Formats: sequence, structure tokens, C-alpha cells
Amino acid sequence: MTINKLVIKNYKLIRDIVIPLNPDINIFVGENDAGKSTILEALSILTTGKLNGYAFERQLKANLFNNAIRQEYIVAIGAGQTPSPPQIIFEAYFDSDADFKGSNNTLSEDTVGINITVKISDNNTPIYQKMLEAGDVKDIPVELYTVEYHYFSGAPVVFKYGPFKSVFIDTTRKEYAGIVDHYVSDSITENLSIEQLRDLAIAYSRSRREFHDDDTVKSLNQAVKSVIQGRSVSLGLREDDVEAWKKQLSIVVDDIPFEHLGFGTQNTLKIELALRNAEEQANVVLMEEPENNLSFTNMAKLVDHISASTGKQVFISTHSSYIANKLNLENVILVNNGNVTSYRNLPADTKKYFIKLPGYDTLRFALASKAILVEGPTDDLIIQKAYKDQYGKLPHEDGIDIIVVDSLAFKHYCDIALLMGKQIAVVTDNDGDIEKNIRVKYEGYLGKDMLTFYYEENADLPTIEPSVLAVNCECGQPAEDFKRIISSETRYSLKNRDYDGILDFMINNKTEWAFRVFEAEKCIQYPAYIQKVIHHYEEYH
Repeated sequence: MTINKLVIKNYKLIRDIVIPLNPDINIFVGENDAGKSTILEALSILTTGKLNGYAFERQLKANLFNNAIRQEYIVAIGAGQTPSPPQIIFEAYFDSDADFKGSNNTLSEDTVGINITVKISDNNTPIYQKMLEAGDVKDIPVELYTVEYHYFSGAPVVFKYGPFKSVFIDTTRKEYAGIVDHYVSDSITENLSIEQLRDLAIAYSRSRREFHDDDTVKSLNQAVKSVIQGRSVSLGLREDDVEAWKKQLSIVVDDIPFEHLGFGTQNTLKIELALRNAEEQANVVLMEEPENNLSFTNMAKLVDHISASTGKQVFISTHSSYIANKLNLENVILVNNGNVTSYRNLPADTKKYFIKLPGYDTLRFALASKAILVEGPTDDLIIQKAYKDQYGKLPHEDGIDIIVVDSLAFKHYCDIALLMGKQIAVVTDNDGDIEKNIRVKYEGYLGKDMLTFYYEENADLPTIEPSVLAVNCECGQPAEDFKRIISSETRYSLKNRDYDGILDFMINNKTEWAFRVFEAEKCIQYPAYIQKVIHHYEEYH
């Protein structure tokens, strides 16, 4: 049983959204405060009736409502109007028994699902009207609200017997007690008989008595003993219930208590224990930034674990391109200001490419508001320097992200840009043959409104090195200022080199010469295509 569609209205960052979901894995990506966690919370509420582990209806606050909706309501009330009080709505559409089927949903579909509505209760409607008339309503009156849980059939939802059992793994928090306690409790239940449980309880009581009988404790009590209102007062251990000993047990890893482990190791164990629980009980797994504090090796193991999961629907929020690429970009749902874009329609070869080569920074690209793709660090450094020479600041200060991409991946990034409607600039070498390496290679991409390709138009200058050198020559030889700039800081090491010698140095020291240009106080000349690149986002300066 899987959720195939999610509706969220007026909750936190999301005003009104319908999200088509994948049956196996859903990866929500986006900037901070884009709405990723909001979606996971909605899924938790729909599958458990809980928010952060507590009953949702006990946590109603005005700030749970979408801020724009809330402000519109406050303004209308302040203007003397009588607006309908806003509602929060969550809906999960899924495939299940006909018992849950009905059309009591916001999309009026005759299907199976759960509806959760936060609204003023019918009993409190008259009170609300009186408060309006008296001018006592200044904000959303959540004290009059209730939460209604219904299937689309109209039947009430009882989560204990509902179709979903979910587990929420949040590695962004240092809370672990619930997961550890669950593991300890299961370990006790599975491995100890009733007689052994009794013997442990007796042993715990004995240890408490021995504490009271210890000479040091007796000395302490003699020192603090006093009489208050005629009664003797001393110190002692609090009285506990008969199973209090269970609460004193925790996990110990290589003789180190769990709470003293590093955050990364704690997260690894939390995830492993939660996934083990999910394998046994849950059919929905919610994960908040699973890569948090994990090494690359552990992250790779986690991805393999998730990939091997069967019969479960997994929802992940992440900033990791590795996780997104490895678990298939088809499963990525980009979240931006409460809106979503699914990567499901990417070309198959693009999805396959990033699965095979998961190291590419696809999420950095997806999240960049303005992106320039380049082939290598040399192009990156030279474009940054050219930009700074022109505008007095680096590209990132204008929100422009220069991303180094292997030229073989350019077309795949272009596929993502076209799907997202993202305007990008691509800077590439002509490699000595413009027809073959530009026009034919990028046929189908050239001429697209969202994509602009920049390259050296002289085929005799195949890469950035000869292209830059050509515009920094005087009478066919490298200009002295240029040779000084790309020479070693401590000496004029390239003083006696001619054109071929300088070109040879640049080709064999690609990053080094570019870094020296980037660090230099003086400016060099830039090829025409580089000058065009830095003007690509002119309107943002």
C-alpha cells in the first residue's frame, strides 16, 4: 500500500499544493526553509496523527498556519470584515480496500484516502460569531479549533488500526531516547523469560537497599539530618515503580555509553535501529537529512540499505547529491518556496548517467538561482577573476554559482535545466572542431531559450589556454605583464619564454596559471567569449 498523492493546504510554508508521489522512494531537495520538513511533517501527521511524537491536536498554534493566509485573515479582521476562519488540510491518496473509498476530499475524486482538517469545531461556531461581534478576534482563534480525522468514505480514522505504520528518523536532532528505549525494551522482551525479569527487578531493589546501607550514605544522612515540625528529615532515593530498572538501561558501544559517542556514530546507530524497526513493523519511512554527520562510507552503506528496502515507501529530505543521484534522480522532488517540481520526466539516459556517477553536484545545480557550468577549475578561476575585474566583486556575491562539470555531463545538466525552466550558461571548449564539438554535439540544445552556450569561435584556439594567451600577446609574443602575472610569486620565472614556451607552461599547469591570474592585483585581457559569459546575468548587478 503506497501513498500516490499528497495534498497540503495552509500549513506552515505551504499554501496550497498537490504532490504526485513515487511508490518506492521520494527525495525532497531544496534550500533551507523551502518546505521539505513541512512535507515530512504532513506525512507524519497523516500516517500517525502525531507531530514530533505527540498528538497533533494537542499542538495547535496560530503559527502552524501558512503565514500569508494568517496575515490576510488578520488584515481582514482588522478592517471590520467577517472572513471565514482559515483551515489546515492534509490529504493522502492511496490504493487500499474499498472500505476507505469515497469523494470526501478537496479534489472531489472518488478514491481511497485520508483527510485531516484543522477547523473551528461545529460546537464553537456560535462562540466564534459572538467573539467577532464583540471585536475579540485579533488572530486565528486556535482555542476554538479541533482536528478531524476521516477517510474519504467519511469513516473516522483510528491510527492504531490504520493502513500505515510509519517511522520518523530525524538526524538533525540529538534526541535518541525513544529509539534507544525501544531497542532496549525489545531486547528485554525477546531475550528474557518472566522469571528472569522478576529476578532482575529483585536485584535492582537489592542494589537500592545496599545504597541506603552504605557507610558513606549513612554519614551523609547524619550530617544533614534535621527535625522539621517535629519530624525527622534525611536523604534517600526516590521511590520508583517495579519496572524502574528498565529505564536505567542504555546502549553501550565498545564500552562507551551511547550518550558519550560522537554525533555521527549516534546517527548511524539511530538510523540502523530505526530501519530495523521499519523492516519489522513500518511500511512508511520518513528520513530528515540522513547524511547528517555521516562519513562517505557510512552514507554509501545507508543508500545501499535504503535501495534494498522492499515493500516500504521511503520519504527523504536531503542536501546530498550523492543520495539523490544514487537513489535515482527520477525520485527527486525539488521543493522551492512551497512549490514542487518532480524529476520523474527526465530522459532515461540522464537518470542512468547520474546513478552510475553519483559524485556530480546535481543538487547544488538544482538549488542555484543562477548557474554557469564550466569544464574545469581553470575556467572557474578565470571567469571569477574576469567578473571581479568587471564588477568589483565575485560572482557568488550576486548569487551566481559557477559549477565545474565534466563536458560529458553538460547535456544531462541541460536536461535538468529544461525540466526546471532554469536559465543557465554553459562554457565549453571547441576542441579544434566547432561543427563536431559544438553544433553536432549539442544539437537539440542549441537555440533553447533557457540554455546559452559560450565557446571560442576560432577553431585554431581549441581550449582556454591558447584562447587567453592569444589576447595577451603583443606582436605575436606574450606581453611582459602577462608573463609576470603567471610567473612564480618569488621570481620572474617565465621571463625568457616565447609564445610556445608560455603555452606549454599553461597547458601543463592549468590550475596553477589560472590561480596566479586570480590572485594577481593586475588585470589581464580576456577572450570575447569569456567577456560575454560575465555579462550573461547583467540584470542582476
